Amino acid sequence: MRRTATLEHATGRRKRTFVIGMALGVAALVVGCVSVPHSVGSSTSAQLFPMSPFDQSVSSRPVSPVSAGLVASLVSQYQTHYGSIGVNRMPVLAVSGTQPPVNVSVKTGCWNFVPSTGLVPIPAGAYNTNTSDDAMIVYQPATGRDWELWRTSVDAKGNWSACWGGGLTTTNSNGVFPYPFGQSASGISHLATTITEADVASGQINHAIAMQVVTCNGYVAPADRSDCGLHLGSPPEGTWFRMPATTPTPSGLTPFAQMVFRALKSYGAVVLDRAGAVMIEAEDSRDWAFDGNSGTDPITTSWAGQPEYAVLNGMPWSHLQVISPPRF
Repeated sequence: MRRTATLEHATGRRKRTFVIGMALGVAALVVGCVSVPHSVGSSTSAQLFPMSPFDQSVSSRPVSPVSAGLVASLVSQYQTHYGSIGVNRMPVLAVSGTQPPVNVSVKTGCWNFVPSTGLVPIPAGAYNTNTSDDAMIVYQPATGRDWELWRTSVDAKGNWSACWGGGLTTTNSNGVFPYPFGQSASGISHLATTITEADVASGQINHAIAMQVVTCNGYVAPADRSDCGLHLGSPPEGTWFRMPATTPTPSGLTPFAQMVFRALKSYGAVVLDRAGAVMIEAEDSRDWAFDGNSGTDPITTSWAGQPEYAVLNGMPWSHLQVISPPRF
């Protein structure tokens, strides 16, 4: 059923499409701003969503009785689709507390935004890559406000528009948009689960990691919706994977993969959407230069020269467990 909502809380059901090439090319929207860390203005990666279980350890959570089958499905999916789990890069836009808001209107065919209240502090110079998703995260550390938008674009006159999305306050949110709001098909916040430049610069990822799968089957908590369809045996959106604490660190991992491995033990990875390959999510590398930084961004540096489809090679994915999620 179609419904109308304000831009503050708006989303819709849709099918995600990712173009996957030899390098597992992914949808991206690059916007200019300060990089968004899970800790703003700090040398460590602290909690951005302090009230959310995504920022809390799940190392002691019980294993789900359906764990073995769902892990086997995950392994089969990445082996069938390009033979590896890659990294999807998500652009993030952080703005000052004085950044003036602009109106974001409703795209043709979308009914979820009310233009008169669709105000988001998008700065001059923000731009996208004209891909199928054109996703945008706008984060305002001074207020703790987070806007996550889908199919966002600007016309020649500087007028912004988008299809679906939502807004929340990170300091009191559990990291899941209430139905039917948010950008992801599951309702899980991208900002709460994306690996940021600051995470990697600090040497540690202190939150659960976003994961996309190729096929999924409905949804389970913490997701509050899905666009999966019926694929029996596949992980539902919201499935929470964890690496067992007893799994030894494999040799030969890139610095990035070592950080991901440690995070998987403490915080796990959560399925928030589907894509053309199995991937986890990290901040877009182009944010680094657009923020005025020089040199190569920390995430790309931590890949040790490997492309996004090979940077996690050597990870013992078959050792993963599906856990019973914390309460949301």
